[in-house]
Amino acid sequence: MKHAGAKALAFCERPPARPRFVLVFGGDPGLVSSAADALVKAWLPDPDPMNLIRLTDEDLKRDPSILSDELVARSLLGGDRLVRMRVEREAGAGKRAVAALADIDAGTLNPEARWVVEAGDLNKSSALRSAFEASANAAALQLYADDEASVSDFVAGKLSAANIEIEPEALAVLVAELPGDRRLAISEVEKLELYAMDLGRPVTVADVSRIASAEQPRGADDAADAAIAGDGAGAARSLDRFLDAGGNAISAMRTLHFRMLRVADANATNAGSGMRLRPPVFDRDWPAFSKALRDWPGARLHSAFAALYDAEKTCKQAGAPTDAIVRRLIDRIARREV
Repeated sequence: MKHAGAKALAFCERPPARPRFVLVFGGDPGLVSSAADALVKAWLPDPDPMNLIRLTDEDLKRDPSILSDELVARSLLGGDRLVRMRVEREAGAGKRAVAALADIDAGTLNPEARWVVEAGDLNKSSALRSAFEASANAAALQLYADDEASVSDFVAGKLSAANIEIEPEALAVLVAELPGDRRLAISEVEKLELYAMDLGRPVTVADVSRIASAEQPRGADDAADAAIAGDGAGAARSLDRFLDAGGNAISAMRTLHFRMLRVADANATNAGSGMRLRPPVFDRDWPAFSKALRDWPGARLHSAFAALYDAEKTCKQAGAPTDAIVRRLIDRIARREV
């Protein structure tokens, strides 16, 4: 069984009784993690810590039989058990997961526990993905990176649940400023929730701008903006901060892509103000952005987009050094070597 996009997210939030074995995968690790969190919470609303087992590549490397042992073990204290594992390498934990699922399908392994597997962006030739999609006892859930509409719905839902009102224009500005990783987006929304607590009025564009100007640099956003402005050293520092904090190289490239689309839009429309652009350019940043536009005529923009597409395609190949690829791309953009 397989589901993708909204159907995959709905499965995680309101899972059926069966199947009890699920692979959650996608290019945004934050989205995969939060969806897996929702699935685990739906299956084990108030779990005993002893009944929630977490496994990693290293765990299976040390003890190849630990996955099967944990799946068939019964709870000593009663209640449902769940095994949650993260696959970093298909040749490692992924291979063990495929073997365990094959034994389940063959009837030689009869788990007592539910099983949730998290993985990155798996292509159609992935053995792990294929095994879960083909199994009658499992489900494969493919999650797509957030676009502006899904981020807007997510943010509006989070703020509504916290009883915080936000003006429509402020919501649009906030969404445009959020990073392309769900974990980082959640962190930014939580900051706004703290700011808006007992505010007594809806959040405005000025509030969003004030929070943004008071924050530390935002990593992927600042790396992209610095590269577009020709500040190679600043772009490298911001990218390092983003990656060191657990940011994803693909997310950094998508952020750069969105920022370059804004440049293309500004050039095509001869924009005299940045607030109508998406992401918006605040007044304090407009002089520097307007100056940078002169470095990006149509031909160079076309080359930059070609370099972006090639880099993302290379990153999706098995074993690709994704961090090095995005660092090189950011440096090329900053140096205008596209």
